[in-house]
Amino acid sequence: MSKGRAKENRPGLLRASLNPWLVRVEDHPERLAFVLHRVTGVIIIAYLLLHIIVTNTPARAGWEAWDQLMEQFGTNIVNQVGEFIVAGSVLFHGMNGIRLLLAEFFGVCIGRPEKPKPPYIPPTYRACQRQLLYLIFAVWPILWVFAGLLIFGVF
Repeated sequence: MSKGRAKENRPGLLRASLNPWLVRVEDHPERLAFVLHRVTGVIIIAYLLLHIIVTNTPARAGWEAWDQLMEQFGTNIVNQVGEFIVAGSVLFHGMNGIRLLLAEFFGVCIGRPEKPKPPYIPPTYRACQRQLLYLIFAVWPILWVFAGLLIFGVF
């Protein structure tokens, strides 16, 4: 087998982990949660870096520049949309992170180990991990909408 042919079979970083629209998730919500967890993590890191840069403005340019920057951020719809995206990312990443901590560190809802039989279906797909994932997919949009109402000033 040639090296070029071996590379064709691998999906690559973007397709495998960063682009949820290319991931086939029929009957595999765990895969969707994996991709969303990575995407939301990248969004949170980007926000954190930008936040550090912006809050460093008084040290670099003085308090007048800080006041001008805060006036722009306070009235800018793009800033509110960005905050909405970050709020959704933090909500999903946090809720899914708690689910992963419960499963990986405390063994909650993992199920009993069993001998693999073809076709192999992991026990976690039948255990309450899937129900926890469905709960996250149900509660997350509700909390995100509520956060959006707060961000856009409806309340």
